[in-house]
Parts: sequence; C-alpha cells; structure tokens
Amino acid sequence: MGRAIVREPKVFLFDEPLSNLDAKLRVQMRLEIQRLHQRLRTTSLYVTHDQVEAMTLAQRMVVMNKGVAEQIGTPAEVFERPATTFVASFIGSPPMNLMPVQVEQDGTLNDERNLGLHVATEHIPVSLRGRKVIMGLRPEHIAIHASGIPIHIEMIEILGSEQLIHGRHGEQAIIVRCAVDQTREHPLQIGETIQVGINPDFKLHWFDAETGIRIED
Repeated sequence: MGRAIVREPKVFLFDEPLSNLDAKLRVQMRLEIQRLHQRLRTTSLYVTHDQVEAMTLAQRMVVMNKGVAEQIGTPAEVFERPATTFVASFIGSPPMNLMPVQVEQDGTLNDERNLGLHVATEHIPVSLRGRKVIMGLRPEHIAIHASGIPIHIEMIEILGSEQLIHGRHGEQAIIVRCAVDQTREHPLQIGETIQVGINPDFKLHWFDAETGIRIED
C-alpha cells in the first residue's frame, strides 16, 4: 500500500488485503485504511468476502453472486432493504432469518408445520394475501418468551452483553439476538424449547418464493 501511495494513482485496487491478518490486527488496519482514504481522497475498489469490512469501509457497495451484481447501494441501503434473498442471507451478522410462508387472508402466516405466527394485517401488503412468499426477519427483531412459535435451542453464543440463540422450528433454522440480561436470572439451556415472537419494533421483509427477489411493500 505504501509503494502504491507514493505513485499517487487515480484508483486503488484492493484484493482482500486483510485476509491473512489476525482478528485484532484486521480491526486496526480497517481504521488505518479509513484514515488513509479520508486523507488521500482517492477512489478505492475493495474486494472482500468479509461483510464487516464491506459495511465499515464502503461508501457504496456491490454484492456479487456468481458474477452477477445482486445489489448496488450504500451499506445502510443494502442492509435495510436487501434486493434478494441472497443479499439478505449475506449482509448482516448474523444473517436475516428467511422463512417460506403462506400468507392467509386474515394475516396469519403458516408453513408446512402450521407456523401460526400472527402479524397485524397493516404490516402485510395486500398483494401478498393468499400467496406463498419468503418472509425475512432480522435476529434482533425476534423476542424470546413471547407469544409466537416454539423453537428447540441447539446452540447459544455469548457475545459479551448480547447473545445469539440458534434454534429450530421443525426444519426451519431460526437465530435470535437478545441481551444477556434478559436471561441472567433464568439462563437458557441447549436442548430447551422456548417460545419466540416478534418484538414491538420489528420490520418484515418479503421476497418472491420462486425468484428470491424483494417484494416492495
């Protein structure tokens, strides 16, 4: 990078420059690259498989899938309105939960196991009634010990003040992100079955069941 900088190029091309560094050094180098960009004001094309690098370094990002640009936009745009199920399953740590569902006329969402998840009708576009679609729900928008569906806990990851609960509802894998304080008095156990629902500040994402393309609400 130093040798390239002194030549004052019009564009920097980075091909996974941090892939061989340990985790702590990668964080430091991300900050250093950001500082260099602010100082040099030179356009950079940065290739990475690490979504954290993409989200923290990019001003605009291109999500590629088998040579096809699935979505182009700012990190916030890509995260908040993923264009396809591929983008939804890639951007976000952990990724979005994607559930094939049948939208009933009364707003009930069912799957092969009669999911029976009730969502207020104003959150479901009228065009989806009676259709099979893929519903996307971020892990942080799922609440534990709430009215909804049972999940069987397979793994729990403690991430300091937060935890990731990996569970399964039949064949459907579900990830929940919640604060450790929520279970401090009654810690969850692997193998336990708990009820989960949708928390009050949720946002649903809808995708076509066949094409995987986002359905705008």
